[in-house]
Amino acid sequence: MGELCMLVGSYNHKLDGKGRMVLPAKFRGELGSSVVATIGIDRCIALYPASRWEELLLKLKDLSSFKKKTRDFRRVLLSMASEQEIDAAGRILIPQILRDYAGSASEVTLIGAEDHLEIWDTAKWEEHRAEVLVDFSEMAEELDEI
Repeated sequence: MGELCMLVGSYNHKLDGKGRMVLPAKFRGELGSSVVATIGIDRCIALYPASRWEELLLKLKDLSSFKKKTRDFRRVLLSMASEQEIDAAGRILIPQILRDYAGSASEVTLIGAEDHLEIWDTAKWEEHRAEVLVDFSEMAEELDEI
């Protein structure tokens, strides 16, 4: 495995008219000069640093091609992925197909998820976070290995 990433925190941003967003300076050092953007779990957009994306590709490659769910997951994840260069202003373009998938208008929340980032429509993130917080204590009990 690669070096441990520490992508944590949340930041509210606006997408500009071209679908670009500024990445917080705090994250740019961890991400390098480009990221891979693709669909995330729970209707968000996932941004992976190149090293983490390569690890994910190796894991996907090891999964059986004989299982329909594996084939479908791999096809959709990879077909919707695109490498995005971080420009001099610290911005990346969020492709329209990913914005549509996540239901992102212009108000988005960028959250650190340890080894990758997630971009959520802000209203959807607030709703999801509120739902999780209701059961947070019970979740912690179930995760006894923490």
